[in-house]
Amino acid sequence: MSTTERELLRNVNEKIELIEPSTGKLFFEHKTELVFVKPRLMPLKSQALQSLEEMHRETARQLQKKRTKRNNNNNSNENNNKKAGEAQMVAA
Repeated sequence: MSTTERELLRNVNEKIELIEPSTGKLFFEHKTELVFVKPRLMPLKSQALQSLEEMHRETARQLQKKRTKRNNNNNSNENNNKKAGEAQMVAA
């Protein structure tokens, strides 16, 4: 800036008076600037959904174990019943 510009600015700044309303409301708006941050990868599933899915999988595994155990017990009971029936037929 040149010296003449500086002098003009000083004169203008001195002449400006602040006018405040005597009645009503005074508003002040603070404009924020955009702040860019490093982008983050967002999960496709929330943690709650993941935990629900894990609980569902665990329940399905337990149910499958119970079913296989029950099937194995039924098969062994049937085999025992067949053997007992054969033994009775031989004894008779």
